[in-house]
Amino acid sequence: NKNSMFRILYLIAVLSITGGTMVANPKGTTNNDNKEIVLTENQKTTRPIKKEMDVEPGNGLTPRSVIFQPAYAYLCNNIVSIDFTEMFSTVNILITHESTGEIVYTETYSTPATLNINLNGESNGEYLIKIEADDVLLEGVFSL
Repeated sequence: NKNSMFRILYLIAVLSITGGTMVANPKGTTNNDNKEIVLTENQKTTRPIKKEMDVEPGNGLTPRSVIFQPAYAYLCNNIVSIDFTEMFSTVNILITHESTGEIVYTETYSTPATLNINLNGESNGEYLIKIEADDVLLEGVFSL
């Protein structure tokens, strides 16, 4: 019917205007000061990722699949929020002040879904966060 068609066209228009992206805030926050902490997987990761050429002569393209990131981290008002997209039995979090090497936070959690780590009172500077869970090691750098 016309109503359904109008809704679909409206959705397509909104997605094309916004570039098809949506940004989610960490749980419990409503301001726009959230900064994503880019997490990368370290060599400890044992997930199977083939390291082949994408194109091999005579064989065409090698199919690839999307590798989902198991956690996302955000910084808002000196609070690091971590949202897990996978269930892990044990998660170790380590945050280190990069210039001094001082460990400012370390904790082990059992099957977390979301964590909020308050870093109020810590000095300004660059920090390294390590998230170790089962066979995954994620690392990211952020500034306070």
